[in-house]
Amino acid sequence: MKLKINKPKTRPIQIEPWFFRYLNEGELKVVSAILAHADIRNRQDNSFPSNRAIAFYCGFGLIKEGTKTHNNYTNLSENEKEEYKKKRIKNAIQQVKNIKKELEKKGLLKREITGKQGKQIVFMTLDLEWKKEQYLREYDEYFNDIEHTNDPTKKEEINNELENIQNLLKEDNCSTNNIAQRLKDLSYKLRADMIENPIPIEDIEKVADYYCGTPKVLNKVANGDIKNEKAYKQSIINSIKNNEFNHIEKYYQALQKKELSDNLELLNESYDYQKRELPHGRKTLYFDEIRLEDGVYLARYISKDKTLAKDTWVPLKELKYQLKSFNSYTLENQKIFNNYEINIDKMINKHKKKKE
Repeated sequence: MKLKINKPKTRPIQIEPWFFRYLNEGELKVVSAILAHADIRNRQDNSFPSNRAIAFYCGFGLIKEGTKTHNNYTNLSENEKEEYKKKRIKNAIQQVKNIKKELEKKGLLKREITGKQGKQIVFMTLDLEWKKEQYLREYDEYFNDIEHTNDPTKKEEINNELENIQNLLKEDNCSTNNIAQRLKDLSYKLRADMIENPIPIEDIEKVADYYCGTPKVLNKVANGDIKNEKAYKQSIINSIKNNEFNHIEKYYQALQKKELSDNLELLNESYDYQKRELPHGRKTLYFDEIRLEDGVYLARYISKDKTLAKDTWVPLKELKYQLKSFNSYTLENQKIFNNYEINIDKMINKHKKKKE
């Protein structure tokens, strides 16, 4: 079976944010496995993994330590263990088949058969643009340009928001879900005076997503301890809003660090593949690494004999192209992109003063 992926060829593959919104955990894992396997050799030739390979990538049928399944498995004889493993693999492969069928029904995967009978080739097209437009429309509707006033008191701000909600209801130009979300946010603001929460409201869902993706939670999902993932996530959001979630600062800081770490990893991989050489006078410098310094991503190039090194900043347009949508980051990390051009100017002036 061959694979087609509607994707740019100039950057490493990444999981698009709309996949997280519209796919369940199993579907997301299968799509991630297909993308991870695709053009893995040279980023040129697409290849579709077998159902067995996908099951392995996704961890379907994996016997995890500390679970009831593992405890039962350890009590089996060697022959029974072998048979049990075969059965788990068979079930895992069937699970992959079922998920792929669902992905085809949704339209993310499309099957195309070409060639004459007996010499037919099956192409599976994986469309990274799937649901993108819907996601963008719903994103705009969900957040709907919430305006925060600069009124001197909290009471005036709340009154303005209430008036705004009333006008939207009268004009009937805003969805019920959006009105409900606005009321929830307003309720959170009203409680803010009584509850000191270290997490900005805009980042609460991001932290909840991060927490629900930790091994601890995923293990509970795999074991069946968490049966309704959507409801569980909502309970986490509510507990964070009510300041009832223990050690939330730890997870928030971990998420912020992960965002920065993931960005550096992606940019380093991209530059190492696409921008390895940099002409410099009569010499050629070679890519070494990218680092974040004073709010600017700097790419370092060095000569082969390591006697010459040069830093060059990664342009903002390059970051827009290579990384996720800036709005998807935590507020603190969004500041890096919002102030990026200013940070570059500050760095230039800083180096000018050093030379003087």
